Amino acid sequence: MATFAEETGLATLHYVILLPSVDTCLERVLTRQGHGFTDEPATRKMHDEFSRASIAERHVLRNPPDAPDEVADEVGARVERGVLTYRP
Repeated sequence: MATFAEETGLATLHYVILLPSVDTCLERVLTRQGHGFTDEPATRKMHDEFSRASIAERHVLRNPPDAPDEVADEVGARVERGVLTYRP
C-alpha cells in the first residue's frame, strides 16, 4: 500500500478492502455471467491471501452487505469517521 500511496502524490487517501466470506466469493465466481474466471482453487487461494495479508483491520470491511447502496453507506460512514484515512 505504501508504494501505491506514495506514487499518487496525495498527502492522504482513503482505502477499504471489501472481503466477503470465501463461500460468497465462490458463489459469485461460479454464477457470474459474462466472464471467463471460474477457477475455484484460485478463488480460495486469493481469498486466503487477502484474509492473511498484513492490512490494518480498520481498512477491511468483512462480509459486506450484498446491496451496493448499503456498502456505499458503510464506506461513507467510515470515511466520515476518519477510519479509512491513510497517510503515506
